[in-house]
Amino acid sequence: MGEIRLKLDKSAVYHITSRVVHRRRLLSDIEREVWVSALRRAAEFSGIELITYCCLQNHFHILARIDPAAALCDDAELVRRFQALYGTARAQWCGLDAPGLAHALAQGKTAEARRLRGRLRRRMGDVSEFMRTLRQRYTKWFNRIHETAGTLWAERFGSVLIEDTPWLVGLVAAYVDLNPVRAGIAALPEDYRWSGYAAALAGAADLRTALARCFPREGSEDAALACYRLMMLGKGAAAKRDGSGGRVDPAALVEAVRKGGELEMHELLQLKLRFFTQGRALGSERWLREGGGAAALSAMKKPPASTAIEALEETGLAVAHPRLARSGVEDPRK
Repeated sequence: MGEIRLKLDKSAVYHITSRVVHRRRLLSDIEREVWVSALRRAAEFSGIELITYCCLQNHFHILARIDPAAALCDDAELVRRFQALYGTARAQWCGLDAPGLAHALAQGKTAEARRLRGRLRRRMGDVSEFMRTLRQRYTKWFNRIHETAGTLWAERFGSVLIEDTPWLVGLVAAYVDLNPVRAGIAALPEDYRWSGYAAALAGAADLRTALARCFPREGSEDAALACYRLMMLGKGAAAKRDGSGGRVDPAALVEAVRKGGELEMHELLQLKLRFFTQGRALGSERWLREGGGAAALSAMKKPPASTAIEALEETGLAVAHPRLARSGVEDPRK
């Protein structure tokens, strides 16, 4: 419970997960619709870049790029972000709406203006504060609508620090967007409404741009998203317009590998791979040994060693030992 949250003091990518208490399936269609709206508001307020997300009935995933420099914004931007989060309502913690905040900040260097700036900026550009804003505000809405009380979330949220390279960020994004396919509740990732990929295809400009950045060699966002789809579903998905060529049977995959077969990347992504969600940091061995990953891990009293991921041996990826004292790295070939 007291483990250090791995963070970098510069722009970094985080894979964030959180579960509903007792793993109950409490998030129905309406709840997930509101969750997506709450996520978008919290992200804009916090000044973070959403790459993708997926909200299921009992947990959610968020892949985001978070820069501490987002807190270094002027008063006009503070008011804009405040309004993005609170709309026309008054924030309980300060008793102000957006026009009231603008008026208070316009007083310049008064003690009250400095207090408001400090309190707002502390909530921006930080993964912990972002999640506090999202989870607490959503829980208040959920309890009010359902006439309940208490916590909605089971535990501290999980976060994996991801090396910020286009291919790896795209790989983790694909794992996130394939959640409903792995769970058997959608045949294709675009069929699932409450995901970043579906929103990108529906025209969400920020998500289209974020996913396209994972494929910098492509000449357009459309081409980049086509490459992303191939990463998720394989070449077979491009052969049929309904994507049925990309569907695989996870049980058959595991059996094939046990008999000595090798998995294509899109096949591997159809399996539950814990190093995507339960590691402390994920990236190249060099990054974990002497780069940004090593810098983040050094904040721990006993920095864990990293383990090469056998299932992705040809990529050179490794993971810092999983959280909560779990040992080893799950390998679908075992």
